[in-house]
Amino acid sequence: MLFLCSLLASAAAYTSHGTPLQQQLRPRGCARPLLLIRGGQAQMSLAQAFSVYAPAMGVLTSNALYFSALPAVLEARKTGDLGPFNPLPSTIMVLSVFGWLCYGLAACNPWIVASNLPGAAAVLATFVILLPLMGRDHKALAACQSTFVGGAMATLGLWTFAVFGGVSAALRAKLIGYFASAIFVVLAASPLSTIRTVLAERNSASIYAPLTAAQCANQPAPNLPAPKPVPKPKPEPDSLGPL
Repeated sequence: MLFLCSLLASAAAYTSHGTPLQQQLRPRGCARPLLLIRGGQAQMSLAQAFSVYAPAMGVLTSNALYFSALPAVLEARKTGDLGPFNPLPSTIMVLSVFGWLCYGLAACNPWIVASNLPGAAAVLATFVILLPLMGRDHKALAACQSTFVGGAMATLGLWTFAVFGGVSAALRAKLIGYFASAIFVVLAASPLSTIRTVLAERNSASIYAPLTAAQCANQPAPNLPAPKPVPKPKPEPDSLGPL
């Protein structure tokens, strides 16, 4: 929790102040603090508040999604059996979190990094714990193995093209962002991979409820539209000129 709070504070500071180089290049007349203290009251514009609180909400919901499956896997380790737990979403989470981390680092976006760095520890722990519990006879073992290897090779192939293909840094970040978005779409649909079993047995135990709820909570956060700033009226030039 302390680590997550530190990431949130760092991301907020980066957003409001930028890098030291950006601070040096920024004109003094254009610098505006995030909080304006006047008469003992703190004032924050809607755009400034949105630029901090909306990404912070995305950080919380994203990490909640990545941590959602860990309690079930820890409980299954005590019994030595996964039961009806579907391991495929947890496998895709590993690819998703690394895809978004690569995009956040390529785009130098601290909010995206903060949304995925703590969750990376959770999804790796979940994946490492559930693999031995699957055993050799689990029906989803082959799907998880092929998904993990195929996704890892696709990530490495994309990076190889982005680095040696002569693309610009901006295009490189955009390609990685598209790739991470595609993996996230697959992740969102992965709980339905057992839909045939659910319909045949009329038992939805394989669809893990906390994971589904965390996915629903995480969907609106990246899609909230940012408010458009209201342009300031330009002062009319004085006909007499400067006195």
